[in-house]
Amino acid sequence: MPRLLALLLLLLSALLLPLFHSSTGVINVYYNGTVTVYLYNVSSINLIGTNVTCIKVEGAKYVVQGNTLIIQGKSATITYRSALPKGVIETEQPENLTVNVLIPAGSSITYLYPQPSSFTVVGGLYNITFENTSKVTVLYTYTQTNLHTSSFSPAFFILAIVLSDSSLLFFFLYYIRRNKRTKEEGEKEEEIQIGLDERDKVVLDAIKKSGGTSTLSELVKQTNLPKTTVYRRLKRLVAMGYVEEVREKGKVRYVLKKDYVEK
Repeated sequence: MPRLLALLLLLLSALLLPLFHSSTGVINVYYNGTVTVYLYNVSSINLIGTNVTCIKVEGAKYVVQGNTLIIQGKSATITYRSALPKGVIETEQPENLTVNVLIPAGSSITYLYPQPSSFTVVGGLYNITFENTSKVTVLYTYTQTNLHTSSFSPAFFILAIVLSDSSLLFFFLYYIRRNKRTKEEGEKEEEIQIGLDERDKVVLDAIKKSGGTSTLSELVKQTNLPKTTVYRRLKRLVAMGYVEEVREKGKVRYVLKKDYVEK
């Protein structure tokens, strides 16, 4: 019942948004690949994940071109299913929207971009909300034992709602990341790292050997590192300015910046 009530409130807020804004949109992305979208005066969105199926659009006609769904109407409610990389939820949209990322409560969050506007617990799920943004990335790890081994109860995350000062929320999330470790294919890895470590350098060297540009799958083969490890390193390298993420025809390539090619 609490989960149903929370979902009804999310739907109600999405339906009321058009009354106050000329152009609005809410995207709810669930860890299992379910995506629900509520739009008003938004002409297109990028589909999230791969192998998108069961697309249903109410209130408007639509056309799918590549990875883009084009809306032909003022308002629309969209649902679909897709395949998401394990522990990765990422979306980049043509316009600034509100994005709610819902993952299992007890998950260990290793990376968030941008800083979320709220962090709540909804029916056994963490609901991480990002407002007025076009790009969102959430990296997390979840196992069935997380709820039992985690030293942080949902009450801590509820407390984050009360911390309206964004700096306090930042330090709260930082404290969690600093004190938790994730286990990735039998290897423990620090979640907070400063500067380049050996794995960062391995990924950088692999991109250099590929002529300064490579894909995630190519780098996994070259480095023999787990896919999630390579993905996280690439995100760190992008954030640090060593690598640029380039999208071409629905595919993502990672390009070494010219400043670092000769190093």
